Amino acid sequence: MSTELAKLNNASAQGAISPELQQFLAAPAGVRASKNVFYKNPIWALGVGVFENLRFRSKVFVISCMFLIPMLLVSWVYYSSMLDQIHFSTKERLGVEYNKEIFPVIDLAQQLRRDSVALAATGTAPSTLAEVNEKLKVAQARLSEVDKRLGAELDTSTAYAEVQSAYNKATAATGSAAFKAHSDHVAALIALLSKVTDSSNLTLDPDISSFYLMDAAFDRIPDIVENTGKLRGMGLKVLKAEAITTQEQHSLSEMIPIAEFQFAALRDGLAKASKEDPSLPAKINAAPTLEASTAFFALARKTVIDNQVYGSDSQSSYLAGANSTIQGQYELAKRLIDSLDDLLLIRINGMMSSLYWISAVIFVGIALAAYCFYSFYLVTNGGFRLISKHLKEVAEGDLRKAPDIPRGKDETADLILDLRETYDALHALIRTVRHSARALHNTSSEISAASFDLSARTEAAAAALEEQAAAMEEIGSTVGNTAEKSKLAASFAAENAKVAEDGGKVIGTVVQTMQSIDASSAKISDIISLIDGIAFQTNILALNAAVEAARAGESGRGFAVVASEVRSLAHRSADAAREIKALISNSVDQIASGTSIVEQAGITMQTMVTNAKQINLFLSDIANSANEQAAGVGQVGQSIQSLDEQTQQNAALVEETSAASGALTQQADTLQREIANFRVA
Repeated sequence: MSTELAKLNNASAQGAISPELQQFLAAPAGVRASKNVFYKNPIWALGVGVFENLRFRSKVFVISCMFLIPMLLVSWVYYSSMLDQIHFSTKERLGVEYNKEIFPVIDLAQQLRRDSVALAATGTAPSTLAEVNEKLKVAQARLSEVDKRLGAELDTSTAYAEVQSAYNKATAATGSAAFKAHSDHVAALIALLSKVTDSSNLTLDPDISSFYLMDAAFDRIPDIVENTGKLRGMGLKVLKAEAITTQEQHSLSEMIPIAEFQFAALRDGLAKASKEDPSLPAKINAAPTLEASTAFFALARKTVIDNQVYGSDSQSSYLAGANSTIQGQYELAKRLIDSLDDLLLIRINGMMSSLYWISAVIFVGIALAAYCFYSFYLVTNGGFRLISKHLKEVAEGDLRKAPDIPRGKDETADLILDLRETYDALHALIRTVRHSARALHNTSSEISAASFDLSARTEAAAAALEEQAAAMEEIGSTVGNTAEKSKLAASFAAENAKVAEDGGKVIGTVVQTMQSIDASSAKISDIISLIDGIAFQTNILALNAAVEAARAGESGRGFAVVASEVRSLAHRSADAAREIKALISNSVDQIASGTSIVEQAGITMQTMVTNAKQINLFLSDIANSANEQAAGVGQVGQSIQSLDEQTQQNAALVEETSAASGALTQQADTLQREIANFRVA
């Protein structure tokens, strides 16, 4: 397989395959697709990294939580805030409920103080003393029940304990100490009312209308009522005594401005509350109480503080005015408390209604969002399941049923339409590939057969090249030896040419010598001819001498002997001369022949010298040519060796090609088997 990939990579390097396949081959095995497919800005890396590893259901769950958690958090903050406000206002109502029970106790405590002061002044108990005392006990018991029920939440244990202690002291006080004891009881009750107002959040009321109602009911009215009550008690005491001390006058004079100041603050506060809530003036109806209080204060100035003559009739009118005023003030306080409680109840109901409505809206919104999101989940997940089903059919090779045309027009429907187009394209592709696979199988078989044939021929060619390489090595060696021998022959030829030239020179000298010998032979021949002539003359002379000796006879016998000897000598000389002449003639002939031969030898030697020089030149050319041939044979040998190596490499490539064609045939078979798995109807 690695060999096949190497071949594909080689083909890729040669540009024989497409860039897409090159990119596929370049990707290492097991490497996932680049995330840049999904994003370009690295800020999305974390989200993509998380969501690409989650299933669709988990993705939907995570996204739902991402939306739901902030919504729940905001809802929880809103609910907590609303519940805190509701609890805040509910606690205010607890304060209103508690304080509502304090006012009757204050009223009865003031009445008991009034009757106790009257008892101390006249010594006779008023007819209402026992009834007021009993009512106060009942009211105190009811306050005790309220404190048991609400005291822990409003933190009134200390203040209520002081009220109880002051009540016990007031009920036990007699004489002149009764006024102070009962006043301390009323002060403790007002302190308890102030404590309840603070602990129940009434002091921190956020609305203008309810705040000023609270201020009027629990801050202004108690002081007004107490000052009016003190003014009633001390004024009644002065009227019964028909005398007023400077201290009493001073105290009474201080009470009225304080009460008037509180009335002015109450009036301003109610005006602000009425501006905020125009319906309050009709509900509260404070004007008669304010007028009655103003009239009573004027009566107190006139009848008690500024008057110097007191009568019994003024006591009843003063007491009736005071009771009526205080009763009006308590009724005003009740209306203020009821209006405050109504506002608090309206506020609580409004907040509860708002809470219910917003809760309903949130619930309906979440329910609709859940419904829509679940519908989205069903549509998307259903589309994914349908796509997955068809993709599994594709993976199993079943292309007989294309996806149905979707009813919707969303992205999933577009994806299904794209899948349908993919089905059609893949269906056509499978048919084409099946046909091509058959053709590929046939072609690969032919390629495989041709590759095997080519491999055999290449191996034969490689063997022939090896033999040619060996022969060329031998030829190269022979040519090299020939070149060396040619060099030696050229050297020998040069030496032979030199020797021949020297021989030519020697032959020339021999020719010259032979010519000299020939000339000397001619001279010798002449001399011998001369000697022969002398011998002939001598022989003639000897003959003449013999003739003379014969003539002379005996006296000439000696001379005849000498003549005979001379004649013999002349004969021998003539014979010798003839022999020498014959020899000389023969020598001359031979010398002439030799000279001719030597001359011819000289000419031949000259020709040999010329030929030797020419042969030397030819042998030099042959040696140079032999060297060049040796170099060329060496290059041819190297070329044949390189060709042999390339042929061996080609043989290896042919073997690889044969193996690849075999693998291609196997892959074509595999492709046919794989394509056969696809069912296209």
